[in-house]
Formats: sequence, C-alpha cells, structure tokens
Amino acid sequence: MSDEVLTLEQRKKLQEQVLVKHHLANILTHWFNVAMWLLLLPTGIGILLERTYPASSTAWNDLMRQIFGSTASLIYWHGVWGQIWLAVLTFNIFVGFRKYFLTFASTRMLLDKDDIRWLMIKPWHMLGLRKHVPLPPQDAYNAGQKLYSYVVVLGTFWIGLTGMIMVYSEHIPTSWQWVIQWAMPIHFLAVGITFAGVIIHVYMGAIFPEERQAFFSMFTGKVTGLYAYLHHRKWYLRKMAEKAAWEAEYRRRYREPAQAEASQASAARGTASADAPAGD
Repeated sequence: MSDEVLTLEQRKKLQEQVLVKHHLANILTHWFNVAMWLLLLPTGIGILLERTYPASSTAWNDLMRQIFGSTASLIYWHGVWGQIWLAVLTFNIFVGFRKYFLTFASTRMLLDKDDIRWLMIKPWHMLGLRKHVPLPPQDAYNAGQKLYSYVVVLGTFWIGLTGMIMVYSEHIPTSWQWVIQWAMPIHFLAVGITFAGVIIHVYMGAIFPEERQAFFSMFTGKVTGLYAYLHHRKWYLRKMAEKAAWEAEYRRRYREPAQAEASQASAARGTASADAPAGD
C-alpha cells in the first residue's frame, strides 16, 4: 500500500503502532551535544568579538565579560568545556565503536540511490513545486539528515582539532606558529558551517510541520507507525519484517513444541483407552 491510497482504517491502525527509533545512548548523546553547544557557541562568539573584528559589535562581548569577569576567564572556561565535549564524544565512539558506532554509521548514515533522488526532488517540494513527483522511500534517517550527519562529523573533527591546537598553543614550537595561525580561521569557519547546519536541522525537526514528530522522538525515542511508514518507509518495512521473523521464531521455539507435546499426550491417552479392557 502507498500513502496515497491509505484508508482511514489503515491510518488509524498505523497511528496506534509505536516504534522505538532512538535508544537511550542516541538521546543522551544528542542532548549532551545541545548542552555543549549552548555553552561553547556564546562563549566562542564572545572570544571572537573580543578580537575586535571590524564588522562585529561589542555588545555580546561586554555581556560575556560581565558574566565571566575577564576575557582570560572566558577563554579558560571555553577551553575547559570544549575539552569535556571532546572527551565525552571520544569516549562514546571508542567504547561503543564496534557495538554501537559502526552499526549506527553503516545502517543510518550511508547514502544510496534513493537518497540521491530524494535530494534532487525534496527541494522542489519545499518550494511547493513538482508535488506530483513522489519522494523515494527513506530509511531511519532521510537523505537530508544523513548529509547533516556528515557536516556534524567533519565539523566536530575540525572544531576539536583546531580548538586543541589553540588551547595548548604554548606547547607548540615557535617554528610551528603557522599551525596556530591557520587553526584560528579554520576553527571559526568549521563552527560557522556546522552551526548553519544546526539551524536547518532545528527548523526541519522542530518547526517544519511534517517532521515535528522527529523532534519529540528525541525525548521519547519513539515514533508512530504512521509517521514511520510515511517518512521512513524502508526502515518501517524492515522493522515489520524483523518483528514477523521474531514472532515466527518464537512460535517455533515455544508454541509448536508445546502443541506437539499436547498432541503426543492426547495420542497417548487415546492409545491407552483403546488398549484398556472393555467393561462387563
């Protein structure tokens, strides 16, 4: 069945289904990132404005100075929070590399042909054009979310690398000062590109009506079957196939043997009754 021909009864049945899309590790990592960005971005902007870039206002820098007391304190805490952010992310990746990270990356981040077609069609739909052209079915994450994950991974790598270079710049030899000079603009550029992706991500997840349920799933970890079917059909169909396979295996292991034993017991009773001597 397709979403164009779903009956009201089918929609109700799908709406009653509840599927787990995000496990606790996903949710905690997501909101940890949010918390770190809420700390790092304002303090980073304060540090940037302190350097009196021509196009920048000093209002935000004055606010940061009032909160932290001095620019040196602002830079110090920005570095501390940045290292906590990197340490937790690194721990999550390496501790769960085989069990979690590789599985997540291979099943939810890789683009396929349907994703490429989705990227070619979706912008037209967002502009209200070519609505007659259907979107290809998507997996647990759509192609836009997958592209955003690439931006986040690459952006985090460069933000972390250049940030660590600046934090420990005093340990870098004088002959390598050019590394520090390049680290600063690359750091700001990586933050800017990643934050631009964050803005689009927040709009699509929290504001865009069609994807609103994706936002709430980052709290509950769950989505309805109707949402999954309409927006992540590949993932939905795979989950239904896994459920059917599990149920079949359960019946084979636990129900069929019990039924076989009951049939054998019934047959044995029938045999015993047939062999019993007839009454007078």
